[in-house]
Amino acid sequence: MKIKINTTVILAVIITLTAVCTWFIPAGSYEKQLVDGKDVLVEGSFHYIENSPQSVFEVLKAPMQSFARSTTAEIMAFLLIIGGAFMIIEKTGAITAAITRASAIFMKHPGLRSLYIPVSMTLFSLGGATFGMSEEVLIFIPIFIPLSISLKYDSLIGISVPFLGASAGFAGAFMNPFTLGIAQGIAQLPLYSGLGLRTIIWVCATAAAIVFVMLYARKIEKNPKASLTYEFDRQKIKELDLNNKTEAVFTLKHKLVLAAFAATMIWLVVGVLKYEWYIVEIGALFLGLAIVASVLGGLKVSEATSAFYEGVKSMAEIVFLLALATAIIIVAENGHILDTILHYMAGVISHLNSTVASWAAFIMQAVINFFIPSGSSKAVLTMPILAPLSDLIGISRQTMILAYQFGDGWTNVCIPTSAVVLGVIGMAKLPFQKWFRFVMPLVGFWFAMSFVFLAIANYIHWQ
Repeated sequence: MKIKINTTVILAVIITLTAVCTWFIPAGSYEKQLVDGKDVLVEGSFHYIENSPQSVFEVLKAPMQSFARSTTAEIMAFLLIIGGAFMIIEKTGAITAAITRASAIFMKHPGLRSLYIPVSMTLFSLGGATFGMSEEVLIFIPIFIPLSISLKYDSLIGISVPFLGASAGFAGAFMNPFTLGIAQGIAQLPLYSGLGLRTIIWVCATAAAIVFVMLYARKIEKNPKASLTYEFDRQKIKELDLNNKTEAVFTLKHKLVLAAFAATMIWLVVGVLKYEWYIVEIGALFLGLAIVASVLGGLKVSEATSAFYEGVKSMAEIVFLLALATAIIIVAENGHILDTILHYMAGVISHLNSTVASWAAFIMQAVINFFIPSGSSKAVLTMPILAPLSDLIGISRQTMILAYQFGDGWTNVCIPTSAVVLGVIGMAKLPFQKWFRFVMPLVGFWFAMSFVFLAIANYIHWQ
């Protein structure tokens, strides 16, 4: 008999294992100093402290503490607002009308349809590579799921196009200010230096993601029942009436709602690039869109509020899963084992030859990424240790930053502690284990590619 294990159980098991580790891994801590408003670890300051093994009650408190954690709470609120805003837009009929019209155009021109995946993924990858698009992809999932279904693909394509596209660019970035920019600043390297090799890496990573998604698309075109989201998609088709073969009629209300959405997206790009907007500002923008769309769409107050809360309810499961994922990090932090793990790993790396050490640094970052999915936080925590360490073992600081990028980026698509992963798969009602099995071949290729490029960077003494 096949046992089904859902995402909640997976996260609960990981929380338990993390708590067990706090009983066996010695507690330790690095001293920190404030640099440009960020807490940076002081090299050579690691020291052991009194153990803080986490009890059952401490573990049970961790999910509650997740809601009080500012960064997690912001993402939770963001997800609720996004759910409500898109449900209002869906209620106006604008999404269905737009999807039906776009689908008709794509299906009449097979050449356009064949460009849907590669062109869209390239654009998202550019977003990841240049301004660090990550959480922002959640905005596009409610659009790309029905669009992909209407093009005779499935919801998995709908989440893969924006998510894997942006992830390829984020990890293989040549200008990402939140990872590459911070890491190079800490390592005292010229901002965005090493552009030539990084561009080649970005092209390879993006091409791999595109080919991977297109191979899956070809598979489900031959056999729609092979889709991992087949049952969910059948329900989605009914909800959006995508089986309706009549040509969509755009009313003035539809056009006004879509114009408001387009204006919101323009403001989003301007806000992120010019004013350094993040989750709070983007959430406020979409809350405003919800209000404007309900007015332009001619919804009654009762209809708008009902639709908004229906969208909020649809995100409740994702929000709680995010609380469980954050609880893993909280248990590890309260047990003071993260600094110890970093100290142990840095000690191992220091005794390896240069190429193997760069590979080990990459794996080390991937492990740490499970507990600290934030790229900027990881740069601040690890680069003060790894940058001077690279000088001692003969790795250029540029190569060490590349190892950090790879370790930070590739696993962002498959770890259950990532808010974006949980949000993306939650919108498609896709269990984590199904997504994990689907995406691991691509992650495996990215890992192999990383080993090759790190060896090349070390061989040419990349500066």
